Amino acid sequence: MQRSRWKSKLKRPKNGKKRFFALSPQLAERLRFYVEGRNPDEPLFLSTEGRRLHPDNFIKRQLKPILKKLGLDGAAHAFRHGNASLLDHLHAPMKVRQDRLGHADPRTTMGYTHLIGDDDRKVAEQLGEFFAQVRLNLPKYKNGSGDLDSQAAV
Repeated sequence: MQRSRWKSKLKRPKNGKKRFFALSPQLAERLRFYVEGRNPDEPLFLSTEGRRLHPDNFIKRQLKPILKKLGLDGAAHAFRHGNASLLDHLHAPMKVRQDRLGHADPRTTMGYTHLIGDDDRKVAEQLGEFFAQVRLNLPKYKNGSGDLDSQAAV
């Protein structure tokens, strides 16, 4: 991440460093649809009027309805906690975890990490199998356009 957004201003991330990390080939393929042919300086998420979508509005208008449809109440910030916990489960080195989450202090990263027991892992696997079989009709936007292109399966 080269810039972060606070209110209406683009600025450098809190720690002042650019954040670079690898994406899995599977995620890269899923994201290709959204970024191919897009100028890197163009915003990825646009309002229905074609203007840059403010992150708070993206969460309110796009992410929250998806979470509600999935039956997952709570803040989008929970994804950071989930990411930290999954990185811990994968035994990722602390430096990798800090870089991915943008934390300078490992204590901050550990505050985001929640230990996951065997029972929780079993339920997560069952949920994964369940959601792999369920088709959800979620909006899909192509090339940063605000036009609804088609329905996505998750």
